[in-house]
Amino acid sequence: MAELSGTQRTRVGLLCLFFALLFALGIARAVDLQIVRRDELRALQREKTETVLTIPSLRGDIYDCHLEKLATSVVSDTLSVHGMSLKDGGEVFYQLSEALDMDYETLARRLEYANGYKVVKRYLTEEESSKVRSMGLDGVVLEQGYLRVYPNGPLAAHLLGFVGVDGMGLEGLELALNSSLSAKPRRVKVTRDKRGRVIMGNASQPIDGLRGASVILTLDKRIQFIAERAIAKAVVDTNAKSGMVIAVRPATGEIVASAVYPTFDPNNYGLAEASARRNMILTDPFEPGSTFKVITVAAALEEKIIAPDSVFFCENGFYKINGETIIRDTAAYGDLTVSQIVQKSSNIGASKIGERLGPRKLHNYLTRFSFGEKSGLAYPSGESAGLLRAAKDFHVVDTANISFGQGISVTALQLVMAVSALANEGVLMRPMLVSHVIDSEGNIIEQRERDFVRQVVSPLTAGQVLSMMRMAVMKGGTGTRADIPEYPIAGKTGTSQVYSVSSGTYSHDSYVASFIGVAPYEKPELCLLVVLDQPWPSYYGGVVAAPVFKEIMSQALPLLDVPPTDKVVLPKWPTPEKASHGAPGVLPDYGNLNFVRVVIPKNDKGSKGPIPRLGPGLPRAGAAIVPASASLGAGFEPKSSAPVAQNPFVMPDLSGLTVREAMAALSQHKMMGEYLGSGVAFSQEPKPGARVGPGDVARVEFRSRAQPREYQPLEARYMGFPLPGGPGPENRGDPGSPVAAAQDAAPSLPSKGPQGGGAPPGQAAGAR
Repeated sequence: MAELSGTQRTRVGLLCLFFALLFALGIARAVDLQIVRRDELRALQREKTETVLTIPSLRGDIYDCHLEKLATSVVSDTLSVHGMSLKDGGEVFYQLSEALDMDYETLARRLEYANGYKVVKRYLTEEESSKVRSMGLDGVVLEQGYLRVYPNGPLAAHLLGFVGVDGMGLEGLELALNSSLSAKPRRVKVTRDKRGRVIMGNASQPIDGLRGASVILTLDKRIQFIAERAIAKAVVDTNAKSGMVIAVRPATGEIVASAVYPTFDPNNYGLAEASARRNMILTDPFEPGSTFKVITVAAALEEKIIAPDSVFFCENGFYKINGETIIRDTAAYGDLTVSQIVQKSSNIGASKIGERLGPRKLHNYLTRFSFGEKSGLAYPSGESAGLLRAAKDFHVVDTANISFGQGISVTALQLVMAVSALANEGVLMRPMLVSHVIDSEGNIIEQRERDFVRQVVSPLTAGQVLSMMRMAVMKGGTGTRADIPEYPIAGKTGTSQVYSVSSGTYSHDSYVASFIGVAPYEKPELCLLVVLDQPWPSYYGGVVAAPVFKEIMSQALPLLDVPPTDKVVLPKWPTPEKASHGAPGVLPDYGNLNFVRVVIPKNDKGSKGPIPRLGPGLPRAGAAIVPASASLGAGFEPKSSAPVAQNPFVMPDLSGLTVREAMAALSQHKMMGEYLGSGVAFSQEPKPGARVGPGDVARVEFRSRAQPREYQPLEARYMGFPLPGGPGPENRGDPGSPVAAAQDAAPSLPSKGPQGGGAPPGQAAGAR
């Protein structure tokens, strides 16, 4: 082999030196990257490819008392774009605008200067998500989230409220119960590829335990629908500014329906004015007018300064107090009994009863009925206490005006609870809206029980006032348009002038019309209040509000399994002794009331004083109202732990058990059962503790409380009346949307229009 020349050796040496230097540089670079700058580069790599992903929790559902969903959450994607990852921004913008049905120019301007991830659209439909995924666009990311859906649209919107884009409650129960409904979201580290897609395939999937608690309300979806439809129609037909309806079970304080119109759709709450979202039943006090006369009469009866047949001269329709204040009646009444004062709604008669009662005692009873303070409803916020002057500011004129419902402001909730006390043998209950809070496993973590506030009047007084209210809806009364032949009611009309703050006087052309009543009269199941704000041209409570009461009550009672009657039910007058005399229509055999005098000490200061004892035989606090076990969806089933006696020779206590639970309990004793009604057990024969044996037959009656009869679900869309602000550009009830997937689709309940009844006699402001 020939020896290399000097020139060649030089070239080879230089080449070896070059590669040696190149290798040394590679080693130095590797040392720099792998050792010297390792931590710095790892941090940079994590910054570019790793990110913390917040996995949202699934918000709990809200149910009515029959476990029908009122609010739920559905899976829905959020689309984001990483501006730096777009290879061809213009083309991507065009494709996205087509897939999302968005304006191209708007989309391009929104993303033009985006350096990091920017949200383009939340709550994509399934079709939109599918289109975007099929494109495989660089820098376009879909992240799973949850959309809050209200399947029934505006139904109970003012109570439910709504949630924001972050999934947190903003108003109503969604806000008040936010800590229960929402679970803490989980944050996990994930890696993204060059297109910005999450590499961890399970990172965006729901994780077990990330679900909030669910809530069961006392609300009945069927009756709520009936009430909303009726009040919406009434507001439109009477040209009123607004309307309210609230229905309560007198014995428990459970709110069965609460409707406000104008209303809004919580699926599109941004389209509604703030005024339309306000729950006026809680927030807007009003002067109750003549509905308040029953409170004045109850206080005077309880103090034994009057009797139902006590006579007052009503000044032939014109009465002056202190030579200045003038009180008028709509007719020139002369002598009227207390019963007739309520029946014919005499302002002058009510004022004279208030005068005899006196300012101090009247104020005492108003506070005992909880006027002037919040009702204590546990969850919704923003409740008003109304307006009640302090006792030291009560004067003769105030007493006269307040006695017939002017000069005092109350909320609809306060008024319905006060009249419910009269229907509950004088016992005032605290209103209840939420019955149970249930965790994701179906365990009851919170259970509301009926709460007794105080006994405000005796059962004797309460029964006498109800009898007068029964007279008020019969011939000769002001509320004849409210009476239901098959479900006899007791009620009272109200018409009050609206006070003008600007002028400092009462308006002569603006009125609040109302009607409040209970049914059935002999054993009240519901107390219902209807209020219409400034109807025109007709504005008397007996003309515009009473028919709405009749329409709602006549449809609600059959749904509660209340049997109709075909007999004429006259007022029944309870008296301490069986007498053959008394107020007109006295039936002395009304013997099922517990006649207990409410003991009120001389130093009693109304609601701030000592709570008087409940009469013997009245229910005691602590009796739980438990709904029947039923499916709450995947993973949900309330778990009952009702105790059952294990002695095979002793009859167990079945109270509060469902039909299924009662059957199981009796089977343990090898007994046969006869089951009447549905819901939870409230009566049984043999009684608990009685001696029984195998083969004995037990008769158990169930009160319809949480187990519904078969009925059609409500239609998803609103009841044919326009929502404030119109439908808007994004109707989430359209086919293919996440909302539509959760909506019930069925015919609406049949409507009963206002029926019969002769027009009551002429009325004046505050009189009816």
